[in-house]
Amino acid sequence: MQTFVVEILDDKAVPLLRDLENLAVIRLTEQVISLEPTTNGPTQKRSDQLRGSISPEVAADLHRQLTALRNEW
Repeated sequence: MQTFVVEILDDKAVPLLRDLENLAVIRLTEQVISLEPTTNGPTQKRSDQLRGSISPEVAADLHRQLTALRNEW
């Protein structure tokens, strides 16, 4: 058995994955990511916890939009 981490880019993919799960081809397990600091173990900075949560393309698009908004003033 192999384990993969899949990033869902479009909600249309979820029913397809559920269909594969119903055919017993794959097993889906949801991974819960906590943004709260844990009491046991070393604490991570919030920026470390959120690193990689958006793609570089989305980040660049947000940056362009922010620059455009700033230039409007």
